[in-house]
Amino acid sequence: MARKILAFTILELATVIVVIGILITLLIPAFEVVRMRLDKAGCSSNLRSLYVAANAYIQQNGHWPQINTSLLSQPNNAYDEAWIEAFAPYGLSRNNWICPTTQRDMGGPDYNQPENYRADYVAMPYDIKPTTPYKWPTFPWFVEKGNVHGNGNLIVQSNGAVVELSQIVTPGASPSP
Repeated sequence: MARKILAFTILELATVIVVIGILITLLIPAFEVVRMRLDKAGCSSNLRSLYVAANAYIQQNGHWPQINTSLLSQPNNAYDEAWIEAFAPYGLSRNNWICPTTQRDMGGPDYNQPENYRADYVAMPYDIKPTTPYKWPTFPWFVEKGNVHGNGNLIVQSNGAVVELSQIVTPGASPSP
């Protein structure tokens, strides 16, 4: 009596490998979309953290932080560093100033090293009056430096809302005189 050996044929194995390859090819774009959404959510969270810290700063000091704009011409991102230091007492770390998408696009440099210090968000300048930052509810407090999420820079407004630039600017509209 002959024994029958149970095994897969080469054709069956090749078919399974091709089907798995097709499934992977179909899923890779879906993972990219999920990663982009997670990065945007992380960026929005950073902007909300900046809003909370700025609000706490204003409540404690009675005015918007007055960072010297002449630091913009200084080397080593001195202006960004001054903003990071201004909000450090309010629980913000360097990580809160870094957009996850920008960080990945740059190849993931260690932003805790002095040569890599940066902030991916820029603060709007206000005078020293305590009510000025709250005067216009939809005026931005912080703006993402680059359009890395696809629908315009992310902005946190003085009312705490995080919006995309495309939501507040009408394409083709000219500014009011």
